[in-house]
Amino acid sequence: MRLPRKTLIFAGIGSVLIISVALFSLLRMFYPVSPGTILKIISERADLEARDVLYREVREDGVTWEIRAKKASYIKKENRAFFDQAEVKLGLADGRMISLAGDKGKFDTITGNMEIWGKVSVATASGEHFTTDDLQYTAASKTFHTASAVEMATSRLQIQGVGMSFSLPQRKIVLLSRVYARIR
Repeated sequence: MRLPRKTLIFAGIGSVLIISVALFSLLRMFYPVSPGTILKIISERADLEARDVLYREVREDGVTWEIRAKKASYIKKENRAFFDQAEVKLGLADGRMISLAGDKGKFDTITGNMEIWGKVSVATASGEHFTTDDLQYTAASKTFHTASAVEMATSRLQIQGVGMSFSLPQRKIVLLSRVYARIR
């Protein structure tokens, strides 16, 4: 007597499930893992980890942060958040917006300082566009700065240099060395 094909498939799936449960039970018996051990391992790395993150903050001085990231981790004792594939919108008190993007980022939740690195691009509402390898933002002076090579483009200008300081209150950009400019 031959069994129907569906019966054989269900019997096979049932056998695999029973064997899996038995193996899982044996492994748990010989290698017990307590919830405290799991939490201890995670807490040494970060207090909080999440994927597809949106972080918003409005600071006392009127500056707003909006950070989107594929992955983020937060370490409370250091007051630092780390981001992978970060897209940042920095809104200034006067209404100007600056957009940044990079492979990785670090944000100090107390000072408001930020570092972003890995294919960094910056765009301002007035049409300037920067690219560099790494960029730091200092909240106290409201300046961006880098020691890396920088390329800047506007509708009329293309500038390259090494090292940059970009003061938001003074609306002043300084390229520090090896400056090359091209007017369109």
